Amino acid sequence: MPKLILTVAILGALFCLLWGPSFLVARRLWFRGDLTVFRSLRLLWPAQTVLVAGLVFAADAAGWTNLPGYTVAITAAVSLAGAAAFAAWRLLRRLMVR
Repeated sequence: MPKLILTVAILGALFCLLWGPSFLVARRLWFRGDLTVFRSLRLLWPAQTVLVAGLVFAADAAGWTNLPGYTVAITAAVSLAGAAAFAAWRLLRRLMVR
């Protein structure tokens, strides 16, 4: 039972690490007046999850030895890249509408 609780806690932390920056970007844009920004997260979050899963499985198939470390690094990199791309896309879209 403690291993299950630890696994759920680690998965929760990884999902917070994965989706947190894009949520903070969306919240900041929402406070600036972009009221439809949260709809876009429905597409971004599954895309990030699939990309992280694919990269982690590829790292495992490549035989990398420190898989937990690579999992955290891959999650952080995809999270930050996704949040940056999301912010750039929403700001570009906002400028195109004006």
